Amino acid sequence: MVEPKPWSLARRLNRYILLATVLITLLVSGAVAIHYGYDVPELRQRTVFDLSKAIAKDIPAGKTGAAIEADVEARHDLFLKHPEAYEWLLLDERGNIISGTDFQNADRSRFPPGLPPSEWSAPCSHGGWEAGKTFEIDGKLRHVIVVAHSDPAGLLTGLVLGEVAMHIVLPLAPFAFLILLFTSRIINRTLQPLGSLATQAMRVRNLEDVRPLDPKGAPVEVTELVNALNTALEGLRVSMTKEKDFLLDASHALRTPLAVVKARLELDGNMVDRQQLSDEIEALIRLTSQLLASANAERLTINTDARANLAELAREVVSSMAPLAIQAGVDLGYSTAVEKVEICGDRDAIAHALRNLVENAVRHTPPGKAVTVEVTDKPSTIAITDEGPGVPEVRRDTIFERHSRDRFVNGSGAGLGLSIVRRIMTAHKGQVDVSKACDGGACFRMTFPRVS
Repeated sequence: MVEPKPWSLARRLNRYILLATVLITLLVSGAVAIHYGYDVPELRQRTVFDLSKAIAKDIPAGKTGAAIEADVEARHDLFLKHPEAYEWLLLDERGNIISGTDFQNADRSRFPPGLPPSEWSAPCSHGGWEAGKTFEIDGKLRHVIVVAHSDPAGLLTGLVLGEVAMHIVLPLAPFAFLILLFTSRIINRTLQPLGSLATQAMRVRNLEDVRPLDPKGAPVEVTELVNALNTALEGLRVSMTKEKDFLLDASHALRTPLAVVKARLELDGNMVDRQQLSDEIEALIRLTSQLLASANAERLTINTDARANLAELAREVVSSMAPLAIQAGVDLGYSTAVEKVEICGDRDAIAHALRNLVENAVRHTPPGKAVTVEVTDKPSTIAITDEGPGVPEVRRDTIFERHSRDRFVNGSGAGLGLSIVRRIMTAHKGQVDVSKACDGGACFRMTFPRVS
């Protein structure tokens, strides 16, 4: 596939304007030519008059007869090239012939009787036109007669083109130049905002430089393009911010556990506690999974056709988390009054969020106590209630922020689990909150919007 070559908008507009100007000039010229076409007899008359003037101007002084004929026909070779089409005659003040062609084809009956008047013209009987005009040559009156039976030399065409050039092209030329000059400047000034936008865009070098372009002074068509570009830039900025936050999360979360594992290996050497090392590596694996889940939650988009049954989903999660609860000595239960609570959402993402909340509740519930998962309809809600220490009221808003680890009694983890839950719920246009349970523990609620 051939890539399109770069092109200049200003040059293309200038070319279009030049083309339009040329087309207008040609159309006007054609209209004038058509107008002259209706005045062909008059134009033919002018042709022979102009030719008689040219002959009178070129008659040499002090010469007569054949010498005059030779000079005239040398300067006007159309009489030699087309003798059957053009003829001329020079008369003195008494009407006597001084010089000229043989006049074999001329219709002399059309000539005025006696000494011709100072100017006359008449159509030829065989077509064409004949005319005569009196001039003063060397102080003497002379009468030049020209006959044009046809026009193989194109005198009539030249006359029409001359009229068009004189009355159309020449008057329009300066106006066309001024139009092109002013339109070029107007185009350049109109396109100046594009140059400003390009300068703004070229300043973007890193995340801090990503800001909306200012379309001030730009036309509406360009403003729409800039608004679309600003939307894309905002999306890029948000994406870059999320990637930056992910890297910060990863470095912040992995730095300390890796340092602990490294220090333990250096200090214990061959006497390292394998079980403890295995637990720390397992914590690192879990932390890595949380980091990946956090990144996926940032990019989560919900298909409007996706459906999830909260009752079925919660039952499966509770079943899969039962071994963890048994190991911790916690009674994990499930309760619902309905068999189907359908919402619009991503089933896997909701399951991950629920697992985070259940795991968090199990970890912070003392052995012998209970954790209950309850699904209700109207509104569509999943509630996770534990009998642990609960969440202080002052911490109930900040607990869903990144790296918030106040509820982790042993200080382990990266504090990403609850922030992942909030981001998943935000993607579903729902909400997650925490309140005090009836037994003094914590109650986390995931509330989803109704299916439209």
